[in-house]
Amino acid sequence: MTISIHPLMPNFGAEVTGVDLSRTLSDDEFQEILDTYYEHSLLLFPGQSLAPDDQARFAHCFGTPKIETRKQYNLRDAPEVSKVGNIVDESGEPIAFYNRNGVSWHTDGNSTSHVNAVTFLYAMEVPREGGDTMFCSSHSAYETLPDDLKKRVEGRRCLISFNWRNDKIRERDPKSHKPLTAAERAAIPDVWQDLVQTHPVTGRKTIYFGGAAGVKEIEGVNEEEKHDLLAALVAHATQPHFVYRHQWTPGDLIIWDNHATMHSATEIEPYENDRRLLHRSFIYTLPTALPLSNLDEINAIFLKGTSKNSPFSGVVDLESG
Repeated sequence: MTISIHPLMPNFGAEVTGVDLSRTLSDDEFQEILDTYYEHSLLLFPGQSLAPDDQARFAHCFGTPKIETRKQYNLRDAPEVSKVGNIVDESGEPIAFYNRNGVSWHTDGNSTSHVNAVTFLYAMEVPREGGDTMFCSSHSAYETLPDDLKKRVEGRRCLISFNWRNDKIRERDPKSHKPLTAAERAAIPDVWQDLVQTHPVTGRKTIYFGGAAGVKEIEGVNEEEKHDLLAALVAHATQPHFVYRHQWTPGDLIIWDNHATMHSATEIEPYENDRRLLHRSFIYTLPTALPLSNLDEINAIFLKGTSKNSPFSGVVDLESG
């Protein structure tokens, strides 16, 4: 395999060509991809042809998958893969997770302690207009942060809540997903995160708060100060010259490091009456400063009802929880 790497932005992101991810990679081939991933934080693999099993196999190369908490959209025979988009069935019921919130900068998985995680997003169907995804570098955000903002974030922690953010999504759009059970909610407790962290692989400092929507509080500041600080951080990190905006083509696979980037959807109005479908996976990579020792137990809760023929190997009892 001879891969070619083309930078997407001066400070992060790269397009990778010359690799067919529908086949099993050798250890050396994957190591080359992994090194490129940590160097650039985001990789675009255009022109792929991936069945769900192919995506799941590639995901397992990085580490242990995290099963999507909105499990109604997981693929039964490949639960490492879930559906995202505005597709509905014949009765009008959604068959993919569709967040109508539009622009909302965040990181995936920030509501767990194991923050060094990769997200896969693979384009199946794309609208004729709109449906882009925007990305920025959390490393560059910290490295270029004005001194006054650095002083405000150094040594502070933020309380991040998946359930709090997820409840707000359902309030805006009750059809977006089924409510989580008590056991599912308990499996995703609120977690304190340092606003400034050090990447466990690259050693670079990063701003880490996962976006304003999921931050319930910031240590040592009141509610008004919290909103002002988060708005200032987002405004700095997402200046136009820092942002890569991706216009999807079917067959595009993008993977990104959630410890080193933030991302956002774009406004949904341009494609409300068109079709958009992507396949998404989350994978917890190592090393990490705060590993999840009970990941298998958490995954088992969200795997209930999954086919036992699934290639997923991280959980023994798929019917538990």
